[in-house]
Amino acid sequence: MDYLTKSKEFLNKKIDDFSLQDTKILQKLIKYHSDLYYNKEQPIISDKEYDDLFKKLEFLENKFKNNLDYFQTKKVWAEIIESSFKKVKHSRPMISLDNTYNEEDLRDFDERVKKNLWTSKDENIEYSVEFKFDWLWIEIIYENWEYKQAITRWNWIEWEDVTENIRQIKNIPKKINFKDKLEIRWEVIMPISSFEKINKEALAKGEKVFSNPRNAASGSVRTKDINITKKRNLKFFAYDLANFDIFCEELWIKKYDKVIEEFKKLWFEVSEFFKIWKNIEEIINYIDNFWDLRKKLDFEIDGLVIKVNNCELWDKIWWTEHHPRYAIAYKFPAEILTTKILSVEHHVWRTWTITPVANLEPINIWWAIIRRATLHNYEEVEKLDVRIWDLVFIKRAWEVIPKIISVVDTEWREKLEKIRPPKYCPSCESEVKKDEWKARYYCPNKDFCPAQHYERLAFAVSKNAFDIDWLWEKQIKLFLEEWIIHSLVDIFNLEEKKEDILSLPWFKEKSVNNIINAVKKAKNTTISRLLIALSIPEVGKKTAKIISKLFKSENDLLNFPYKIEDLEKLPEIWPEIAKNIYNFFNNDANKRLLSDLVKVLNIEFYKENKNREKNSEFFAKKFCITWSFKINWKKISRDELIKIIEENWGEFINSVSKNIDFLLVWEKAWSKLEKAKKLGIKILSLEDFLEKIKTD
Repeated sequence: MDYLTKSKEFLNKKIDDFSLQDTKILQKLIKYHSDLYYNKEQPIISDKEYDDLFKKLEFLENKFKNNLDYFQTKKVWAEIIESSFKKVKHSRPMISLDNTYNEEDLRDFDERVKKNLWTSKDENIEYSVEFKFDWLWIEIIYENWEYKQAITRWNWIEWEDVTENIRQIKNIPKKINFKDKLEIRWEVIMPISSFEKINKEALAKGEKVFSNPRNAASGSVRTKDINITKKRNLKFFAYDLANFDIFCEELWIKKYDKVIEEFKKLWFEVSEFFKIWKNIEEIINYIDNFWDLRKKLDFEIDGLVIKVNNCELWDKIWWTEHHPRYAIAYKFPAEILTTKILSVEHHVWRTWTITPVANLEPINIWWAIIRRATLHNYEEVEKLDVRIWDLVFIKRAWEVIPKIISVVDTEWREKLEKIRPPKYCPSCESEVKKDEWKARYYCPNKDFCPAQHYERLAFAVSKNAFDIDWLWEKQIKLFLEEWIIHSLVDIFNLEEKKEDILSLPWFKEKSVNNIINAVKKAKNTTISRLLIALSIPEVGKKTAKIISKLFKSENDLLNFPYKIEDLEKLPEIWPEIAKNIYNFFNNDANKRLLSDLVKVLNIEFYKENKNREKNSEFFAKKFCITWSFKINWKKISRDELIKIIEENWGEFINSVSKNIDFLLVWEKAWSKLEKAKKLGIKILSLEDFLEKIKTD
């Protein structure tokens, strides 16, 4: 049986269309995928896909329960495999949690809890919420105050003794202030920064790299060389006990949050986020804000663990062989799924670079159909050994371009076609060059490559540059094909081409007027926006702001008076960037372009304000902001507020850290405010900030 193809077929099949025979096949699929995941650590489908199949099988086994010989969802799947580690048994099985991916499932969970407790639907149940780690589970046993033994979880009942390896982990206490036997359960994790460092070192030595931090952590615990474990900078978070009842009885603890407090007293690290909520609706209302928290972590989490906080109720709510009924895992929307690479395009960008982009078998991630994914560069392709028709794991994080993170090691992939850099530019057919000092291939035909020209114009109208509403990439491409525009200057003369645009399909009077009005508005621009729109290599928003102080008039723009060594004296302008800037402004074609642009644009050049620079409390200070703002009942957008900060010589930073000077707060500050207080960062309301600007 082709397990992968069958799995994909069953994932797309409606539950009502499953027959008894399909159910028996699905039982075999679940057993097969469980073996790959638990025993071999080589899954060929994502966690979300596995969970979806498992939930379907649970429903079907209940539907056909009188016609089945066994129930796969109630089995312990993983088997003991050959290992150099000693086998030991857990005093209490380490079972999993039931999973959910949406708010309605959380409400259903809450209803089931109340039903098992025979309470009213309107009664509030108090819940704890903490991060969910999908890592390696470890149980550590302490006796007579001292660390005695550490064992992994495998088939929930029995697995390996890794005592000496775990002893090397820095944040594991070797002695605790607790005389009786303590069997505490942990998740072992590897920080993302450590994972990237390990892979970087492995690449330099020509060794195999880890596909993800989870596998790296698992390999670090199971290595025969304890010195490797010691070097890997692993961390542990305590979350449970095998002898939970005894621990609670001895310390007279009735609630789970008190258990966590006792863990802290014993110097055990716990989840960085832990909070108690009055009811399930409070949790649901807060869930979206965990995305903001998640971005700042140096380790991966895949959701939240929600538990009934009152431990005395756990036995009443009970559990199944597979999971406890008093707890549930809310998993974040799936960001890692499997799909196939159908082909690869070699994309030419505005700054000459050529990168591989994979065309994928369409897949739904975060409610969007994904058909393409970046491979970044050809060094990345070689590292991953990605090939045409490969089965790959794909990730879409923080709503950015999807990324291929690893390849599924299938039997047939040795026969597949490898992806190699092109010899000639796919747009202008110039011979492709490779940088000696960095891993990139590029088209040297900077002035006449059609692809580069299109990319530069499309970027120039984007939000980061001239920010021209109603004028988008597709329209730029069409206008180039129809010879309506040829250069950047032509965009600002579109009013002269109004009749030509109206003759094109889908363009009506109103839409063309919207474009023309947006272009007129964009003619009033700043020197920073112009510098960004020119697509000078290595010059983005931050660098443009730094070098904008060099341009005080049209003369500085048209007759660039600075040398490379002058540019290098500016903060964060490295030699390569300085060279790019100098070369751009001393290129004859670029001089002609600038001469034409100053005729159609109203440019706001840099104006020095010595009093502001000298006296402003906010000069050279770093700001972070929270949520949306209102002042005098008028909402101020994020971009408007950032502009105000920058006009007053401050710098906007996206996240809270010890390097921030001020946090501007309004409603829904949440995690940023809490973190800023801990770090001692000065908190400002918007009203205070604006008042200080007026009086400065």
